[in-house]
Amino acid sequence: MKAVSADRISLSYGGKQVLDNLSLTISREEFFIIIGPNGAGKSTLLKALTATEKINAGSINLFGRPQADYSRRELARLAALVPQGMESNFPFRVADTVLMGRSPHLGLLGMEQEEDYRIALEAMQATDTAQLADRTLDQLSGGERQRVIIARAICQQPAILFLDEPTAALDLAHQIRIMDLLETLRRERKIAICMVSHDINLAAMYADRLLLLKNGRVVATGNPGQVLEEKLLEASYGCRLLVDENPVSGTRLVLPLPAKFTGAAEMVPAKKAL
Repeated sequence: MKAVSADRISLSYGGKQVLDNLSLTISREEFFIIIGPNGAGKSTLLKALTATEKINAGSINLFGRPQADYSRRELARLAALVPQGMESNFPFRVADTVLMGRSPHLGLLGMEQEEDYRIALEAMQATDTAQLADRTLDQLSGGERQRVIIARAICQQPAILFLDEPTAALDLAHQIRIMDLLETLRRERKIAICMVSHDINLAAMYADRLLLLKNGRVVATGNPGQVLEEKLLEASYGCRLLVDENPVSGTRLVLPLPAKFTGAAEMVPAKKAL
C-alpha cells in the first residue's frame, strides 16, 4: 500500500492552471523530494496532497483511502505539514506552540497528559529548540521559528510528514541537523517524508526519489541519478549547469554556471559531466 497516490490531479487559481494532470506515488518509509524552478507548482502540490487546497480534477489517496473520506481530525493524526515560513503575530510560547502538535491525539476534554509533555520535550530536543521553550515566537529569528514549527509537526507523530522548504531559513549546521533528523524519523519511526526543496544538492544526498516539476507538470521522477541529468535540469531551470559527482557522498553535485564563467565551462572535459 502506498502512503500517497495522486492520479491525474489538476488545480487552477482564477483560470490559471497550476497543476496539470499530475500523477505521483510515495511509498511508506520513503524520502520523497520535489524540486523545480520558481512557479513550478511545488508548494501548491504540497497543499493539494494535505487537503489545504482543493483539486479541480483527479483523485488523491492516503494509505489506500480517498483523501476526501478523512475527517480533519483523522487527517491531522495521519499527516503533518510544515509550511513555508511561519507567522509570529501571536506571541505564543515556544513550548505551547510545540505542544499544539498533540491536539489531534487529545481526548474529549482536550487536556494534555504527562505523555504529551514528554513527546513535546523530545521534539524540542531533537530540533535544538528546548532552550527556547519559554520565549515567544515574536522573539525568535526566522530560522528559530522554522525549527519550532518542525518540532510541532514531529510532536504530531504523523505517518507522513510534508515539508515546504524546511531548511530555507536555516544556517548550514541546522540544515544538516534537520535533514539528518528527517532521515532518522523516516528510518526509525517508519514514516514517509514528502518535502519541497530548492536545494538540489541536499535533495541529491537525502532523497530516495525525486520529482522534477515545471509548469505544474512532471518533467521526471526517479532516483537522484535518473533525475539530475545536466540537459534535463538546464531545460527545466533555464540556466547553464554542471552536474558532477560529490566526492564525499558519491551523489550528484549540481553547480550553476554564471555568465562570467560560461566560456570556461565549455572547456570542461566531457568526462566531468555525469
